[in-house]
Amino acid sequence: MDKFLSGRKILITRSKEQADVFAKKMKKADAIPYMVPLLTFHKRISEPNRMIFNRLHEFTWVFFTSANGVKFFFEQLNDYNIDISSLNYMKFAVVGRKTESKLHKLGFPVHFIPNEFAGDKMVSEFLEQYASPGKVLLAAGGLSREDIAYQLSEQQVFFQKAVVYDTLINEDVQETLLTYIDQEKLDAYTFTSPSTVKAFIWLTAAAESLQRRIKEEGLCVCIGPTTREAAVKHGFKNILVPEEYTIDGMIETMNRYFHAKGIR
Repeated sequence: MDKFLSGRKILITRSKEQADVFAKKMKKADAIPYMVPLLTFHKRISEPNRMIFNRLHEFTWVFFTSANGVKFFFEQLNDYNIDISSLNYMKFAVVGRKTESKLHKLGFPVHFIPNEFAGDKMVSEFLEQYASPGKVLLAAGGLSREDIAYQLSEQQVFFQKAVVYDTLINEDVQETLLTYIDQEKLDAYTFTSPSTVKAFIWLTAAAESLQRRIKEEGLCVCIGPTTREAAVKHGFKNILVPEEYTIDGMIETMNRYFHAKGIR
């Protein structure tokens, strides 16, 4: 890859746990990453979850829509004293490569991953391969989109949803974020979920003129179509979405953008 990102200042809004890989890839492209984790994630322990986890043997499939879903799902096996061997006969479906990688690192296979990493496409592709899937457990976050649940319901697939974590705005970074925006002349703002877009809007609301300028002039790079929808909804005008909905895809898209503009 030609380094048309060289010297470019890129805002990374992912959570602290997830931002390091993105930042390393940006540095490899000679860009300057500004890491401001707009979100924090907290495990949700609840009686409904305990009841579901004690009935894992009833489910044939577990659907994961994020790496965080995998992380907190497996943590709750310990919280509810569930033997991990109870998962040996289950099958796993994931929405993207990062989620797939997280599951593999825990020693479990992935039995289904959609060709297009978008929730609204996942169920239709899944049912093309598995017309009678049995019972499905959807492990998700509190702010996860409802498209997968909606599609499962529409297709009359029996499922239950376990909200295994909550997503919160990281108010501690507000001052840092506003300082970077005001003083560093950032070249691009990256968003990897609708929640990061919403958090950005909330955290910059106090600086109305800055927020307005970014929406009108800033380069907004979204990991996929659902994140793009959130950006459009909140007024961003200059939006890029990669062909491949991954971090590498975002970097390649930014590289091509600055190349096309004749900027190194």
